[in-house]
Amino acid sequence: MLPEHGKITCRECFTTTDSDTFAPNSKWKMINDPGAWGGSEPEYLVLGFSKGATQSGMYDKGRFEDVAFAGMRNRLTQALRLMSVLGQKESVDEKISDPNSNIAFGSLIRCSVSRIDEKASAKKGKDVFACTGPLITKSFSEIPEIISTCSKKYLSNLPVTIRIVFMLGNGDSYVKNCQRLLESLFPGDFRTINTMAVHADGRLWVHLAHPSGLNGHFNTWANESVGPGLKRIEASSAIGTL
Repeated sequence: MLPEHGKITCRECFTTTDSDTFAPNSKWKMINDPGAWGGSEPEYLVLGFSKGATQSGMYDKGRFEDVAFAGMRNRLTQALRLMSVLGQKESVDEKISDPNSNIAFGSLIRCSVSRIDEKASAKKGKDVFACTGPLITKSFSEIPEIISTCSKKYLSNLPVTIRIVFMLGNGDSYVKNCQRLLESLFPGDFRTINTMAVHADGRLWVHLAHPSGLNGHFNTWANESVGPGLKRIEASSAIGTL
């Protein structure tokens, strides 16, 4: 089942330390700050990869309802409207804050993880940690045990009410890694719908463009029918099969 709206008490990956921060390997840092937003028996589940620096920084210092997808909610609202999940007068703000929402929000890794950005570190002469697209892709080979532990705990027994899981991030490598993960979690109920969607565990898992302001392809994905826009069409087409 999904955790209820609020901060989550979970130390599955912190069993060898009393600290709220540890290094799953020499290049990664992990902060114990898991959370869940929205409904616990929803129709839709929206998953990022992990909280970024903006969201993680707000977890202890800000209002909990403001943490999830902070700084990118307008784009996330636009993406979910394009998938006919939100009406034109609805926004993710109200859905994220509502514990009885028909949408739940979280991340593939519920805690915050970040990796050393070698290029940025070289420029500044000290370790700089980040959680951006190219670095996220490295997680599947560098910290697979973290992804496996979290996905087994929070994805392997989802409520039957969930029809669609939206995974934010549609770069080819990220999609392939996520789909391999789903196939390993649900080997008896997995089939490919198209490049942006699979059927697994009795529901659709659909990849959308990440709403981060760092995603320079988002507007093309949302508004065009070529290039990145083809991935939006694939996502929408998969939903049409329900």
